[in-house]
Amino acid sequence: MNQLLNNLKFHKPFFKLNTAQIEILKDPVDFYVNLHKGIKNAQKRIVWSTLYIGNGNMEEFLIESLSNQQRRFEQLRISLLMDYYRGTRRDKKNHSTPIDHYLYLRMQNLYSNNMKLGLMRHPLLPQFVNMLEESAAREIFNVHHMKWYIFDNRVILTGANLQEQYFINRQDRYMVFHEANELADYLDDAQSALLQHSYYVDFDSNSKFDPLRAQPFKRQQYFKEFHQTWKIFKFSYKEAAEIKSDDEEYQEQQQEKVQKQEEDNNNNIKQEQEQEEELSKEEMLQFYERDLIVEQKIQERKEQAKLILNKSFNKGDVQNIINRLEKALYKDEERELDEGEECTVLITLHIPYLQTDEDKLVFMKILENLDQFTSVTWASGYMNFTKTIINFVNNCKTDIKFITASPGANGFHKAGKAKSFIPFLYRYFELAIDKPIFEYKRNGWTFHTKGFWAELQDGSIMTIIGSSNYAYRSEKRDNEIQAYIFTQCPMFKQDLKKEQSQLLNYSEKITKEEILSDSEIKINWKIKLLSKIFKSMM
Repeated sequence: MNQLLNNLKFHKPFFKLNTAQIEILKDPVDFYVNLHKGIKNAQKRIVWSTLYIGNGNMEEFLIESLSNQQRRFEQLRISLLMDYYRGTRRDKKNHSTPIDHYLYLRMQNLYSNNMKLGLMRHPLLPQFVNMLEESAAREIFNVHHMKWYIFDNRVILTGANLQEQYFINRQDRYMVFHEANELADYLDDAQSALLQHSYYVDFDSNSKFDPLRAQPFKRQQYFKEFHQTWKIFKFSYKEAAEIKSDDEEYQEQQQEKVQKQEEDNNNNIKQEQEQEEELSKEEMLQFYERDLIVEQKIQERKEQAKLILNKSFNKGDVQNIINRLEKALYKDEERELDEGEECTVLITLHIPYLQTDEDKLVFMKILENLDQFTSVTWASGYMNFTKTIINFVNNCKTDIKFITASPGANGFHKAGKAKSFIPFLYRYFELAIDKPIFEYKRNGWTFHTKGFWAELQDGSIMTIIGSSNYAYRSEKRDNEIQAYIFTQCPMFKQDLKKEQSQLLNYSEKITKEEILSDSEIKINWKIKLLSKIFKSMM
């Protein structure tokens, strides 16, 4: 493990955590419950980066909780970042868009200025793309695919979006990093830098959002400044400590920041006490009445969410899910954070049009060292690897197995006539791999999981979790984030094995002969032709 980490020294920052701080979630419901749990416990910041937010009842329940929390803690800062094109795509059934949730939040919390929404859009796309108004075709060229969900110092990393299917029956990976202050700060700073490159969405009482009049893309300077700052101050702990101890000015600035923060906290407490004393009985009644209305709305959304869950689970399962949700919303849990062992976490960001290709550099270095691993399990919901990755995989001697979606579990299965051929193409791309492939098949479920589990020769382990499918467009087109975790902890190793087993329990091995002879999914000349045309977009 140390040798591999030495080979990755060119990338910074590294974060040192205890494996007990990392909680591996099992299923979509766990993800949904932990989003509510995070909202409930957040008092300083909620920072979300996602492809989009859906418009179903479960999403509205989530937004109600978000609104309620900001009303309880006016200092709570909410920062939302999503893809421009996916965020402005209008739903054909109810004509809503993902940014309507933001409008709702603003209406519910008009007094609050601690709320921002940015829409990431590729700045160099040809002008005709804008003519495809509210069409999914715009998303072919590039999307903001990064997913992180921060609640104070708690971070959820996953490949899942905030949409109903991802809360019920679309399997992904999810990890919660508890009390991960520096990791949360890093991603928060990254989002602030990315917001400087985004279309900034603002609402007032007289205007409605117009994408064409939104704030345009800015210079690359902001992201470079963010990068440079973290390279100087936030890399390996030893080096950072040496720099900080020699930098008296830095230490003085830090002390001043702490003093100022303490003064601000004291002033805030005094102001709150004075405001409480000034509140009349009538104002108090209005406050509690408003709070009661929000609680009633949450209860309504919860009842609607039950109806949604009933479609995919039996009554016993639904009641169990609701109990877990109630526990998350109304009971506090403490997690023991000192029972594990040390682990190293490396975060990579990948933004092609900002010339930020950290993930490609790091992952290529991992592939160059594949022979150091004794076994590898590799998952991708959309398996369309580049020639470079295919060559590394097929030429190495390491025991590697792949997990991917079967055509019936592909996210584009039954997506409409124009997209109906997509699962066939991904099945065809599997033929390029000379290693064992397992296809995920689970009745009523889709497979959106992406990840990498590896055991090294010295017994240590590495896993990668994030937004990338390791596909062609992941490298060439989309904005991605990955977390590389290295440790020797036996307990964490067991948790990762359980995670793999859960996926393999619903997967079946498939051979090239079975793919070519499948009478339902026929690989004909049309599929081969379409694969050449669309490969770079998938």
